[in-house]
Amino acid sequence: MLRDSSHACRAALVGLAGWLMLGAGTAYGQGKGPATRSRLGAMPVALVGKWGFAVANGNYCDTSSHCEPGSGGSISFTFGADGHTYFALFQSSLVDGCGQIRSLTLKTGKTLVRGSTLVFTPTAGTYKSVNGCRPDLTGLWKFKPGDLKPVSLRWQLEAGQLRLIDPNGEASGVYDRR
Repeated sequence: MLRDSSHACRAALVGLAGWLMLGAGTAYGQGKGPATRSRLGAMPVALVGKWGFAVANGNYCDTSSHCEPGSGGSISFTFGADGHTYFALFQSSLVDGCGQIRSLTLKTGKTLVRGSTLVFTPTAGTYKSVNGCRPDLTGLWKFKPGDLKPVSLRWQLEAGQLRLIDPNGEASGVYDRR
């Protein structure tokens, strides 16, 4: 759903997120202690809450998802005990001769846990873009049902951090509690 104008920012975010990723290990989905164990499909207690990370190229992105001019972004997941999930992806890119281009993707849905895999199935969402070079790409759009596909993420809890690996690269990273 991301437009061409935000492709550079998405590429920067994915590239920067890549260095945050750790290789797949044998402990994915296991964590430590009984708080991470649950029946198939139930949300482990240790995952409940808000998780996020920010990356920047150039200037700083703070923990509240505000980026100064430069390129960067932030991703957050909020997991409810019942599996209700809120996803946010903020991207910002400074384009020479154009200025700052920003986008915000918000999705809500349900997450099921299947061993070392989280399956997030969005049911609603919006995409907002501010683009000084392409005013036709500035606006707010609702995702259509065909745009809301399930996403499978490998997960691991370790030392208070949540590591997610997204086969598509968009949500991969090391998340801290917010």
